[in-house]
Amino acid sequence: MQASGRESITEYYPPKAGAIGALVFFLVMTALPGFVVFDGQEHVVLRVLGGFAMALFGFGVYAMLDDLIRPQPTLVITDHGFTYRGYPHVAWAEVVRLRLGIGRLRKGGREERFAEVVLRDPVEFRDRVHALGDTAARKNIDRPLYIVPERLPVPVPAVVEVMREHHPDLAVGAPGDEPAAPPSSPRSADRDMVESALVSALTDALPPDWHLAVLWFSLVGDDGHAGIQLEPTDPEADDLQPSEEVLMLLNRLKEVCYDQMTGTWLSGQVVLRSDSTRAEFTLSFKEIPDWLPMPEPDECRRELATYPRAGDEIPTWLRQRIS
Repeated sequence: MQASGRESITEYYPPKAGAIGALVFFLVMTALPGFVVFDGQEHVVLRVLGGFAMALFGFGVYAMLDDLIRPQPTLVITDHGFTYRGYPHVAWAEVVRLRLGIGRLRKGGREERFAEVVLRDPVEFRDRVHALGDTAARKNIDRPLYIVPERLPVPVPAVVEVMREHHPDLAVGAPGDEPAAPPSSPRSADRDMVESALVSALTDALPPDWHLAVLWFSLVGDDGHAGIQLEPTDPEADDLQPSEEVLMLLNRLKEVCYDQMTGTWLSGQVVLRSDSTRAEFTLSFKEIPDWLPMPEPDECRRELATYPRAGDEIPTWLRQRIS
């Protein structure tokens, strides 16, 4: 991290561990073909191929050394906005809020949080990403803008606090602050019953020494994904798979959350803490986790056929998949 210049500027550079690991890999892969290239008894074709491999991996060595010696900032924050590497500049006037959430639980029980940048005009921003973004950004052009911990040397919440220092009016939502469903979709007694049953079924499946559990899920048509991540006592503990009862209740939750205008959720999370009786439900009616593959077009059509919604409530990525 670095603050510089007359204007207040904060820069964050990517962690060096990844670049160092990649450098070691490329060094080894560059050296190995040398046994063939410099062996006069080897066939000339093998020596040429070996030389090509050395040149290819040697370029990787150069790239990693350049990244270590002259690193480019991942995130640059100013009083006017921020620039996230690979994406066009974002002015504070474009940002509605930042939404913090739990992305993954790492081994040893460490929470890993991310921040979603909620923009006033996502369509205009997508057009700018298409024109100015790098290859990775353009490939995921339909995804929201996420600030993720893998690209930063400090935790995401610390970065968010620095953003608020640069722009005090920045709105930030903590996990659980968001409504579980759009305001136009009132809660029903059926939904309360299903959520209560889901929490009970999930709690029954957890080990006795659990502290924090995150059930994440996504269901578009018949394309479903779900998993339970724990803050484990044993650092080597594996993630748990949801029981059939939990999966059945998730399907039922999708049904009872349906609204004729807004449809129903496409993904969500349930966060449980052993020292609290309150479960945090976060449901998204328009997005799916960025680490999951895009559903097939047939599944998207099945979703809209089973749970039709108003045309302006169909997210852009879903509309493009069915077209």
